[in-house]
Amino acid sequence: MRAAFAMLLVACAQGTPETVDSADDRAYTPEVFAIPLAEPERFFQTTGVDHDPEDHGDSTLGSAICTNYDGRGFPWCYDGHDGTDFLLEGGFEAMDAGSTQILAAAAGVVVSTDDGNYDRCHVEGGSVSCDGYPMVGNHVILEHPSGVRTKYWHMKSGSVAVEVGQEVACGDVLGLVGSSGLSSMPHLHFELAVDGQWVDPYAGPNSQPESWWQDQGDDPEELPPSVCP
Repeated sequence: MRAAFAMLLVACAQGTPETVDSADDRAYTPEVFAIPLAEPERFFQTTGVDHDPEDHGDSTLGSAICTNYDGRGFPWCYDGHDGTDFLLEGGFEAMDAGSTQILAAAAGVVVSTDDGNYDRCHVEGGSVSCDGYPMVGNHVILEHPSGVRTKYWHMKSGSVAVEVGQEVACGDVLGLVGSSGLSSMPHLHFELAVDGQWVDPYAGPNSQPESWWQDQGDDPEELPPSVCP
C-alpha cells in the first residue's frame, strides 16, 4: 500500500486536473451527496483535500506536507490537493478485470465530458507517463440545481456513459474508474466546486462543520455505503 501512496504523490504533486480556489471562508449551505462509487468496499484509500494553505514546493518532501479535514497528513492528503481521490484496490489488474462504476453523487445535468484518451498512465522514472499518448483525463462534470458542480476524473477509456445536456439522477452510472491523464494508478478524483471554488465534502475541525455527504461514516479510514438521499 505504501508504494501505491508514493506513486500517487509523485503523480499528483504535479497538479490536479483543474485547479480552483478554496471556498472554505465563504457562506454556503451544504447539499447532500452520495459516495460516487458503486462498490465503495473496493477502495483502500481516500486521499483528500489539503487545508494547509502554505505552498510547500514541488519536491516529494514538500508535497507530503498537508492537513486534511480531520487533521491528518500524507497519505490522507498532499500539498495543494483540491479534491478527494478514491484508490482502487488491486490497481491495474482490478481495472482490467472490469474496474468499478462511477456514479452520479446527486441529480444534475452533464455539462462536460471527455472520453477515448489513454487510460494506463503510470509512474515511470519519478514522473507520470502515458506512454507517449496525450496526458488528457477522461471525465464527466455535472451541474446540480443549485449551481454546484461535481467533477469525476481519470475514467477508463470508452467507459463514459453520458453526454452533454443529459439529465442524470443520483446513482446513475457515469463511467468506470481508470488511470487517464495525470494519474499514476486507477482511481477516481472527485471534486466539488461552488462558483468555481473548491469545497471539501467532508466535515471536520479543519473543514466546514456540516458534511456534504449523505453518510460520512464514523471511521475516516473506511468508505460508507453509496446511498442516495
